[in-house]
Amino acid sequence: MGWLYAVLTVFITAQHYLKGPGSYNNYLIFVKPFFNLLSEKNLYLEYPNYYQDTYKYSPTFALFMGPLAVLPTWLGLFLWNALNNAVFYFAARRLFPEARRQALFLVLVLIDVLTALHNAQANCLLAGLMLWTYIHLQNRQAAWAGLCLSLAAFIKVYGIAIGLLFLFYPGFWRNTLWAAAWLALLALAPLLVVSWPAFLMLYQGWYAIVRESATGIQLSLIGILQSWFGFPLRLRGVVQAVGLGLLVFPVLYRRAWGEAAYRRLYLASLLIFVVIFNQMAESPTFIIAVAGFMFWFLHYGRRSAPGWLLFWFVFLFTSLSATDLLPHALREAYFDFYKLKAVPMVIAWMVIQGQLLFYHRWPVAGEPADSVLATT
Repeated sequence: MGWLYAVLTVFITAQHYLKGPGSYNNYLIFVKPFFNLLSEKNLYLEYPNYYQDTYKYSPTFALFMGPLAVLPTWLGLFLWNALNNAVFYFAARRLFPEARRQALFLVLVLIDVLTALHNAQANCLLAGLMLWTYIHLQNRQAAWAGLCLSLAAFIKVYGIAIGLLFLFYPGFWRNTLWAAAWLALLALAPLLVVSWPAFLMLYQGWYAIVRESATGIQLSLIGILQSWFGFPLRLRGVVQAVGLGLLVFPVLYRRAWGEAAYRRLYLASLLIFVVIFNQMAESPTFIIAVAGFMFWFLHYGRRSAPGWLLFWFVFLFTSLSATDLLPHALREAYFDFYKLKAVPMVIAWMVIQGQLLFYHRWPVAGEPADSVLATT
């Protein structure tokens, strides 16, 4: 599978580079703010001479994109796509003890990986870092788990949600202190190139742009409720609060914290949750949710007819909906308007949450740990 991911990375990078800047505008949004950072400019204004749209990521992310920003665009774009795919690919290779399931997982998520790659987005990188957080926790590597969590959070704020997994592993306070130390260090990293007043201005700008962007509605549960039932958008916070409550409630079942099956279920739930309750989720973002679903499916869903039914629902409505196999007119009239891409993931999350909420009655709950990771 490694050769396939590598070839597709090269091919798609070349395709978009040859089309011109409009085809890799997202990459420009990621790298060009580095130069504004060095000049102590507000990163969160419009800079049409560099890119279209506005930068919505952290000052730390702008700093870390510096090594790519100084390279020729064709090389930087390739390395950026390669980094995204490599972090995700090698995490996937560590999720299962058998090479067969590793390869199958990589095949099942491939369409969504390509969707993210075609958009030069950071979603594969984010998904990979969240998976690596889980892997390092499994292997009792607190410092690495904290670093992966922190990097995820500084790419997209909701990446910090993976920190809920810290509850289920020995050494909670040690793990949390490592994560807090990394978060503080990465937050302060821009001070290497900017003054203190500029540093404060940058974080104020980041906070403002995140709040402003939270007013839109895209592929999410809130989007479904709004387009199907006219749900008032002013109450979107209520939906998110209920979702967070449902996510956290199974944590009260402390007797299950040490069980591999419970941890796997909670990882799958988290990966889906951060997408379907993110009101600004876009099509490339769904690699995170699909990775969570396929992780669940390969462990539990493929053992039952309802699991296979849900698999085909996700594959057809979530994964294939972003491809040319879906007629453009159909996408515009139904899939985009009714947010159909998100519907299977909402149902999948409800199923997984049900298994968590009634974990003590779930027949599979007592299965052996079965060497959860390839290195365990």
